[in-house]
Amino acid sequence: MSVVIRSLSSRTLRLSLGPAALLVAAAGVWFWWSARRAAQEVRLAAAAAGQPDIRSMPLSAPDTSGVVLWLDTSDIQALVEFRGQLYAATNGGLLVLSADGRVVRQLTPADGLPDHALTALAVFRDRLFIGTRTAGLLEYDGTKLIRHEFRRPPAVHVSCLLATPDYLIIGLLDGGLYDFDGSVFAQRFQPPQATPMTGITALHAQGTRLYVGTLAQGLFIWREGSLQHLPPASGLPSPHVTDFAWHDGHLYVATDAGIARLTRDEQLELVSRQANVCSLAVHQGKLYAGLVVGGVVEVQPMTEAMLRAARLSPAQASAKAPRQVRLAVVGERLLALTPDGVQVVSPKANGGFEWERFDRPGSPRQRLKSGHVTSLAFDATGRLWVGTFEQGLDILDPETGDVLRHVQDETVREINYLCATSRLSPMLAATSQGIVAFESNGRVVRRYDTASSMLIGNAVSHLCPVNSGSGPAALAVATAKGLTLWQDGIGRSLTAFHGLPSNYLYCCAVHDSRLYVGTLAGLAELDGLRVVRTWRTDNAELPANWISALLSVDGLLYVGTYGGGVCALHPNGDMVRFPETKGIEVNLNAMATDGERLYVGTLDRGLLVYDLRRRQWRVWQSGLPSSNVTALAVRPDALFVGTTGGLARIERYRFE
Repeated sequence: MSVVIRSLSSRTLRLSLGPAALLVAAAGVWFWWSARRAAQEVRLAAAAAGQPDIRSMPLSAPDTSGVVLWLDTSDIQALVEFRGQLYAATNGGLLVLSADGRVVRQLTPADGLPDHALTALAVFRDRLFIGTRTAGLLEYDGTKLIRHEFRRPPAVHVSCLLATPDYLIIGLLDGGLYDFDGSVFAQRFQPPQATPMTGITALHAQGTRLYVGTLAQGLFIWREGSLQHLPPASGLPSPHVTDFAWHDGHLYVATDAGIARLTRDEQLELVSRQANVCSLAVHQGKLYAGLVVGGVVEVQPMTEAMLRAARLSPAQASAKAPRQVRLAVVGERLLALTPDGVQVVSPKANGGFEWERFDRPGSPRQRLKSGHVTSLAFDATGRLWVGTFEQGLDILDPETGDVLRHVQDETVREINYLCATSRLSPMLAATSQGIVAFESNGRVVRRYDTASSMLIGNAVSHLCPVNSGSGPAALAVATAKGLTLWQDGIGRSLTAFHGLPSNYLYCCAVHDSRLYVGTLAGLAELDGLRVVRTWRTDNAELPANWISALLSVDGLLYVGTYGGGVCALHPNGDMVRFPETKGIEVNLNAMATDGERLYVGTLDRGLLVYDLRRRQWRVWQSGLPSSNVTALAVRPDALFVGTTGGLARIERYRFE
């Protein structure tokens, strides 16, 4: 991350050299002149092999009337100064911050961003360039957005950016190295005859050299038209390079297993065995490392005895220090970019550090704790419960998006489904570690698992209340080891041994007084505890065996599949396909209805909307936080759409 901050301007690179500035400036002329000389050779070779295809297109804001987005913007990936303001790349879009850290503006997919998950920033030729995880490179002039799409070779994940006097250098995690002179994209610094670079993770330019770190190939050095490869065997602690820093006349190379220093004769020597280093930064003449596990350490020359130790001295920080610290120097401040926002880091005389929050939300409301939404459900009071994969659950005001309460512990995580219709509790959560029961205020009251409640498996994917006539209601529990019907404290289980198509279950639904179970290998109909019929691709018009969602609507059972789209089971037992959905992956339990339309969440096609009266399908992607729609909840006036990038509230009139 320090690479991103150092690349704000050519002046930043020159000032880092101290007394040798004039010599480096002259050498810099040679560096860029030799790059131009090598570029012609690269272009000729590329012409024979097939010129890279980069398509540029202006972006416009979609029609977002009636659409409100609630995103997690706390995870800051990069921070730069652009035209007098600070811009922060987050997993929930682009934030514009004032000098005192106040959020004054937010750019999201509603403003035209093709991807909310931003990864890198750099300022080049008075334009802000933005790396994304799934949409390539974006260019922003303060008003308009342009997308640069890497189509051949295909790549989408921009991992790092470096602005130099003549070129913007672009590293791709799923591709190689590109450069941009303001009008043309090329691969000047990746000669076709050299070892191909893939999985770029870090960039740094110093004098006549360009240093490139990778995910699994170690270090590359470009100089005078040639590319040198330094693999881990040459002295790197690990092939995974995470960052660079120039300090005391040497290049320091951070990896996930330690830090190395490049000597003047270009030999690598071990500096530290400190693991989990994700960033480096030089501040007030000292070199600091940010750690994945949390905190900051000062990197100092070490003796041979110290190098034999497992890690640096334990002076990193207090227990309050945030995790995944990406260091950046902005002005006179050392900043830590973390999943919980931006912190000002102040080294203390005793070797410790003080932490102070820098960024401040533009309003006092709480934000979603995670953008990876996995399940949605309304409780009896109308509040919206939002289950996430990594950060527990949030209870939201569905009108404002304010988080009323956040619940998380070791078992309230990896939530697959939320059920508000069971008599057991006001809200049940199906998780990877069993079932968690909540009171209406969000307090955990009980946990059910294989040990305490006779569940056949702890990895629970779905919960479905089942009425049993005059007796107590039962609960169908779909797990990765079979089905448990839990009633009055007693669990009875079925597996493939009893006739289920597979032990891997993903969804259940009550339809025409029967329980239907979706599995990895087909659909099953149950009468009590007996499997009476199964549907598979070899005995029915089922488009795919992997059943991911079931929903009973107006006498039909709609079946969502992973890879085969949607089909419907008619009362006579026939399965009818919808050709418009062929090949589509329907996400786990991502189906809902308002009585007029069927809504289906997909892996990469956004939201499918089926008009039940007109029998017409259409695709809705406009303004969604992500095209990966993972959860749905319906209210009379609005549809709530959970995605891997956040939550959208869409007024129902938009679907008319």
